[in-house]
Amino acid sequence: MTKIYEKFPEITDVRAKVLSKKFVNNNTYLILDKTIFMPQNDTLLDEPGHIGGSKVLSVEKKKDNIIHLVEGRENRTNLLLSLDKEARFHNLYYATSFSLFKIFFSTYYKADRISFKLYEDYGDIIITKPSRDFDPSLIEELINYAIDKGLSLSLDKGIVELKSIGKTINNLISFDNTYKIKSFEIIECLVEENNTVVSFKAGK
Repeated sequence: MTKIYEKFPEITDVRAKVLSKKFVNNNTYLILDKTIFMPQNDTLLDEPGHIGGSKVLSVEKKKDNIIHLVEGRENRTNLLLSLDKEARFHNLYYATSFSLFKIFFSTYYKADRISFKLYEDYGDIIITKPSRDFDPSLIEELINYAIDKGLSLSLDKGIVELKSIGKTINNLISFDNTYKIKSFEIIECLVEENNTVVSFKAGK
């Protein structure tokens, strides 16, 4: 199965062949030769979509396959896949921003852990035990500089790299160039015991 979203996440429509199917409770489980749908996860927002005009109910990864559950009984062998472009790009703006944040953060500071949670109109980066001299405005400035310069990003096997600067783990999705993020703004920075929570907006 070709996971188009890994290399070309901006593609939101494609045709695919059905490799196998299973009917359960008047719905259909499908394995396809290619997909634009990411497995659902706890970090990014769900991306509504359709396969062959039928609503996608869930997307799960099992071994190396992506299992799509669609509404109704699907018997065709060639289907159009389409997902919500606005939802996909919202995820891309924030997932790519988080990667840049981690790359620049690790250049200047240390932390026990950095995690990310996305909401409808902002994202939270949770930093556990950051360096005492951590300055969020410096990271914000560096990210916006990278956006302005339009620097290339590569994503390979879950690693995002900003050439000559750094790399970080990203098992989500990522743009291939920083300019596509459009904007990055830190709107709040809260210190809660061992955690510093950086709230930000991107993509506007």
